[in-house]
Amino acid sequence: MQLQGRVMDTAGKALPFSTIRIPGLDVQTSSATNGTFTISVTGNNKSWQVVISHVGKETVTRTISANSPVTIILRDKSLTLAEVEVSVTRKGGITPSSILFNRETIEQIQAFSLADVLNYLPGKTTVPTDLQRPNTLTLRTSAEGNHAMANSLGTAIIMDGVRISNDANMQNRSLSRFGMGSSSIKGYQLDAFDVPFTGIDLRDIPVDNIESIEVIQGVAPARYGELTSGAVIITRQAGKTRWQLNSRINGGSTEFSLSKGFALGKKWGAVNTSLTYLNSNADPRDRVKKYNRISGGLMWTTWFGKTKNTFSVDYNTKLDNVKEDPDDGARHRTYSKSRNLGITNRTSISLPNMLFNQADITFSYSGGYQDSYNQWLLNGPPKGLANKDTTGIYEGYFLPGAYLAEERVIGKPVNISGNIHSNASFKTGKLSHQLSIGMDVSYADNKGAGIVVNPDRPRWIGQNNQNERPYDYEKMVPDILNAGFYIQNNISLPIHSSRMKIATGIRYSLQNGFGAWQPRINVSYPLNKALELTAGYGIATKSPTLAHRYPAPTWLDIPLLSLYTGQPNENLYLVYTEKIDTDNSNLKPALSSQFEAGLQYSSRYISSSFFVYAKLDRNGFNSYDKFYPLELPEYGYTYVVGQPISYHPTGRSFLYATTGMHVITNGLQSENYGGEWMIKIPKIKAIQTAFTVSNAYSYSWYKQSSDLQLIAVSESWINSGSKAIYGVYQPTEYRNWSVMSKINSDTHIPALGFVVSFSADIFWANRKHYKEDTELPVGYIDRNLQYVAIEKYDAGNTDYNYLSLGNRKEVDNIYNRVYANMSMRLSKEIQQRLRFTLSVYNFMNAQTAYYNPATQTSTQLRKPISLTAGINLKL
Repeated sequence: MQLQGRVMDTAGKALPFSTIRIPGLDVQTSSATNGTFTISVTGNNKSWQVVISHVGKETVTRTISANSPVTIILRDKSLTLAEVEVSVTRKGGITPSSILFNRETIEQIQAFSLADVLNYLPGKTTVPTDLQRPNTLTLRTSAEGNHAMANSLGTAIIMDGVRISNDANMQNRSLSRFGMGSSSIKGYQLDAFDVPFTGIDLRDIPVDNIESIEVIQGVAPARYGELTSGAVIITRQAGKTRWQLNSRINGGSTEFSLSKGFALGKKWGAVNTSLTYLNSNADPRDRVKKYNRISGGLMWTTWFGKTKNTFSVDYNTKLDNVKEDPDDGARHRTYSKSRNLGITNRTSISLPNMLFNQADITFSYSGGYQDSYNQWLLNGPPKGLANKDTTGIYEGYFLPGAYLAEERVIGKPVNISGNIHSNASFKTGKLSHQLSIGMDVSYADNKGAGIVVNPDRPRWIGQNNQNERPYDYEKMVPDILNAGFYIQNNISLPIHSSRMKIATGIRYSLQNGFGAWQPRINVSYPLNKALELTAGYGIATKSPTLAHRYPAPTWLDIPLLSLYTGQPNENLYLVYTEKIDTDNSNLKPALSSQFEAGLQYSSRYISSSFFVYAKLDRNGFNSYDKFYPLELPEYGYTYVVGQPISYHPTGRSFLYATTGMHVITNGLQSENYGGEWMIKIPKIKAIQTAFTVSNAYSYSWYKQSSDLQLIAVSESWINSGSKAIYGVYQPTEYRNWSVMSKINSDTHIPALGFVVSFSADIFWANRKHYKEDTELPVGYIDRNLQYVAIEKYDAGNTDYNYLSLGNRKEVDNIYNRVYANMSMRLSKEIQQRLRFTLSVYNFMNAQTAYYNPATQTSTQLRKPISLTAGINLKL
């Protein structure tokens, strides 16, 4: 059975490369150069609802009868159209809870980056544009710290069918010294500049050439791999379009973009080009801290018979920079700069009259350069430095106390990916099937110089008994290769007068040498014409990145003698170095399982959707403190003025139990529960206003780590002969939950080309509770490095009673005050060519703070008023 038609504009010209899809099925196609399209479907339906969209045109829904070709006319997008959707909507389909931002919604938000758009998701807080710190995305969690990093890492950003990979990002200092959370280079009194170990920095993604954004928070189809939290699916503009010039300003931030789609004739298709420039100053008065971004892209789309091919090239640069302030005596300076070239080719082959009637092949390459740098003029006493790369005792040297310290990391990430999948439509009895099978492979490597160390200017000396050494990524870091395949079968089953839709699939992924089966299913059943019941369950995994898999070795540097006389050739820094190579081959992929159930209602007057979920995360990547006790010889010395210091072993030894490092484990687990309720009231003609209300409840239970905590016994106890050298304790337990609502009203007057929107974020409750179970040990490590469990703590037992840490702490951070943040937006269009938009965050400029007597801290609940003005010109 085939659905056929032709897409044209109001002037009667064909619209090639239009997107035609059937809601609820994983089926879509594109119109050919003459505007015609054909979709193969199965089932007993005589007609189907089809959604047709085209860049710069309105999106329409039509009912098309089988084997009856239709002509569909699309008008230019404009605020003068009778119906304009400017708020987020439920997309529905295979993943019923997914959220859709269409082009009109994106334009109304006046976003400087993808981060500004995704703040409008249910449960997210609308905040002013902030381009001065990295911004990553978390979905369906209230967890913080390393748990939030793991959630963001498992949120896939997929652009034009290709996952934007962060797997080759290694812009971090030594993991063994700093752990994951503190390993990124930071500026003085500033946050980190880079995003290793976590998700993509959303600041780097401009939105002016994006046609739609779909956010999957529930159970994703089996074709999507390398995710544990959800997916953001981005479709960019392709095909012929008008010249479009966009400009916006907010405080010290300005952005300009220019795009145009050129028709090359019937044989050569169309080329769409875009260029974006962004400049953001943290404080326009001094321009010390700024963020710059330049992005350009070209996308060529053409048809060759039954084959559609899309070739794209993208290039972008970024500079996140803190200049040296002439008034700063410490000479602080920090920057993170990068450039990246991406090349993608997508081929879609139509195979009519065959079982598998469509095949899609995608290849993508991305290569970049990253450079992170920090400097600080240090002024202190001379310090001893160890710098050898091998294990043993040797003489180090002293650095002067005052010098310009530097730290630098240079990366050249390379990501290559490919996937192929094909679709088939057929029937078995009363069942209709849309079958999809495919496979994908991804490769990540880093060819950079890595951690660059100037031996005369180290930034950190002796921290945690460690010193930095050079670590060349190109020579020392292997590549990683992950692969997967899947089968997805979308079944339509007639039950009584309705049809149950069952989207079932299974995926197998091979990640870091571990294989994992990932079954996924989404089911929907209409109880009547207005009410639909949905449910879903799925398992998903995310592989470790290069930064997790291949951190730099650990060098433990233990000073044995540190004698500084101030005289040349009369100083001695005797040190023992233990080199520990890291082997993370045993890291398993992070794993999540999620159950979701929903109820959706739709009528002429109101639509509503309610979803609840339970999401369990396991095997998340965590940096864990691991102690490495060393028993080393004691040395004596003899000093004679004017001569080098002589030294000799005394025959005695000391146990250094507090030496250690951070290591990566699969030590994170969390439980996340919540509900989302969205209500949409279509435009009420009497007041020309539509309303959207979304409510979100989120609860997360998690521990600091599923690994037990080890705390070293003080050296005074160890030297006095204590039986234990480490106490073993339960990790800190956290419970966070929040309730918030988003209320939006959109008043649209087509005759004037005018839209005014009001929005309110209402925060009903926000609680963060943590409990430290570290009062009493649950065991200890003795001098033979054997674990001894403590079944029941006895305060009189001298084997371990010195391990008690005092009173257990249980803290509640509760924002008892209910408060709201009000924003508004005005848009005016002139002759369907020129549009002015003004957005005002916190337009009442209400300032609210909450004082917590338990912690004696004050929290600012709102940020000051912020204005964004934008102009959009179409020629």
